[in-house]
Amino acid sequence: MQAETFLEKSRSPQAWRKHSRALRRSANVLYDDFVAVLTESIKEAKALGVDTDHERAIEAIETAKLLYGLALETALKAWIIEHTPGQIEIKITIDGSGEAKHAELKSFGVNGNQGHNLSALADVAGIFDEGTFGHVLKTDSDRDVFRAICRDLGQVVVWRGRYPVPMASFEPQPLAKGVPWRVYVHYMRDWLDPMLDALLAESISHEQSNS
Repeated sequence: MQAETFLEKSRSPQAWRKHSRALRRSANVLYDDFVAVLTESIKEAKALGVDTDHERAIEAIETAKLLYGLALETALKAWIIEHTPGQIEIKITIDGSGEAKHAELKSFGVNGNQGHNLSALADVAGIFDEGTFGHVLKTDSDRDVFRAICRDLGQVVVWRGRYPVPMASFEPQPLAKGVPWRVYVHYMRDWLDPMLDALLAESISHEQSNS
């Protein structure tokens, strides 16, 4: 991708939201597969009188969560680009004629190596403030749950959804206190879907106004 095209698309919230919606649609397909696999595993276990084997269902949900995590990441970055563009840092190399020869996204308001840190991106976007997204995260409990979802999906995006091990060992963090384990599985979308709807809504209205 040439520098001029890169600069145009990298600063376009519509481009980022379009990508987010595509990732979300694919994630929904994989989530439906998770539900089908889990349902079938439960039926088979009941028929055989044995404990349910959750391995295939876990594999399915982790793959869906990878795409949900990427959908949330790109939606958050779209929001930051549109509402707080001063947070974006782009490094541009130009030649003597003033033509851009190279461009690189350096930061979305977080340290360069934190670009997949969904909790940090959500903070920059103001997700946990009571103002703009107060209609989605209505209580402190909602905010705690969504922060836990961001942390979990961030891990999936960085390594759990892609590799059998992380790039280096580390001490696992305990699950967030007061957040039921179901939040990380089949209850996740109770918070994730409304948030993605809110983050992507402007893109839909923008497209409709231009149609």
